Amino acid sequence: MIVKSMSIDPEVVPASSSAGFNAVRSIPRWVIFGVLSLGVLLLVGILKNLLPLIGMMLLLAFIWKQATKH
Repeated sequence: MIVKSMSIDPEVVPASSSAGFNAVRSIPRWVIFGVLSLGVLLLVGILKNLLPLIGMMLLLAFIWKQATKH
């Protein structure tokens, strides 16, 4: 008795087909939330460093303007 094994042919999309271009690529939710979280942390860090610097510059500009007034 000869047993033939049936080979399984994977589904192949022909090169001339546009099915591959229409495929939807899904990004996991944890990647989206992780990137958003890092963006928020980066923005908060930048603002936390820039706002006092801008405030000091405005204060120094005001003092300079008052000191040089005739």
